[in-house]
Amino acid sequence: MALFVDLDEEAEPPQGHHHGAKPEWSGERVRYQLPSNMVGSSAGAEGEGEQSQSQQAPDREAENPNEHNGMAKALGCYPIVMAIASSIDLNTLDSLSRTCRTVRQGLIQSRTTVLAHTLHCVNEDVSVDPDDTFRYRARASNWYYMEDGRTGSYNGKSGDCARDMVAECRRCATVVCRNCAIKPPAPAVLRDRHRRLCIPCSKAPLGTLVQPPLHPDTPVDADEMRRAMCACESEGVWLCQPCGRSIRGADHDYKAIWKWRNQYGEVLGGLGTGIGEGDRGVICGREASCVGSNQREQETDCDAADAREQDENNNNSSNNSNTGYLSASPASSVSGSPPAERRTPSPQLRPGYARHEIEGISGVIKTKLVRIVRVGACVPEWEDEKNKGQILGREVSGQSRSLCGWCWRIIPGRKDWEMSKTR
Repeated sequence: MALFVDLDEEAEPPQGHHHGAKPEWSGERVRYQLPSNMVGSSAGAEGEGEQSQSQQAPDREAENPNEHNGMAKALGCYPIVMAIASSIDLNTLDSLSRTCRTVRQGLIQSRTTVLAHTLHCVNEDVSVDPDDTFRYRARASNWYYMEDGRTGSYNGKSGDCARDMVAECRRCATVVCRNCAIKPPAPAVLRDRHRRLCIPCSKAPLGTLVQPPLHPDTPVDADEMRRAMCACESEGVWLCQPCGRSIRGADHDYKAIWKWRNQYGEVLGGLGTGIGEGDRGVICGREASCVGSNQREQETDCDAADAREQDENNNNSSNNSNTGYLSASPASSVSGSPPAERRTPSPQLRPGYARHEIEGISGVIKTKLVRIVRVGACVPEWEDEKNKGQILGREVSGQSRSLCGWCWRIIPGRKDWEMSKTR
């Protein structure tokens, strides 16, 4: 660095400057030698600068309104961030970081740990079977797929689990990713998901019909109520494979009941058939959870029930190939026989209080199981729908309250929305 000094100038730099040290310039002598008008102008300029800085200070504070926000500051706390990250997926975490700079700075401090602790699919630790990959992919992409007992268990998956779209199943609350969820049905079949409710369930407060129950005065447009109601039409269908593989079969069965019900009335040839009287009509869509449900006796053929239970046990035993015959019951009648050929004697298989022996056709002794179960109340049937041949016309049009047969959640009717607007 070169320093030029004018020896004739009185406002010269200090003589105490040494080589290698930073030169210090004193402007006091120069200030005293300046004219008074220039000194006043310089002082005024400094004052104006201070005033402009004081005026710009509030503007700078207004640029970040979330600087003193309690929620934004809370996201800078590590335990709070980890608790929130464990309940959201990567897409939600990315949207949260884009809200403001304060939130982003709080999340970026523990970025690696937060990304690793986001929501995980329950099938993430399940290994992918290369032999069954195509079968699993066909099942996941075909919403006409129905339950087939010959295929065994459904613990497989089509590929590696995703992390960007992970949420709970709308029916059973099992956490699944987009690769393990079913393919959403076509919009044309959304009208088939409605289930008719009985009169007590239609008149009950909407907050008492959701799970978990809310306060009866909770409005329909509240956030907690929207999360508890059916969102298959607005947000899409999000179901796991066990819950969603048979939704179309259940829709066809329910429509078949109403088609049969419209063909056969209460009177046939001048005689009463008994259909629709008492508890012989179409039961409420909420079934055992119905507000007007009653306890009734249910008779089940024990031979068919025992055969179905035995087939399920055999399928589970055959899938567990690692344990082999060690999974057999100690009370097995034939200890060395394979699981498909033995039958464990149990006191429940003999006649007793619940199992009654009856004489069937050709004198064959059969056993029936009599149990007390809770059955929903019968739903109303409207004459205008019978005359027009419509099935669930009021529920499909949104006039009456109904139940979604896919996610088992309440679909509010027109009256529910009108009552929320009047409040």
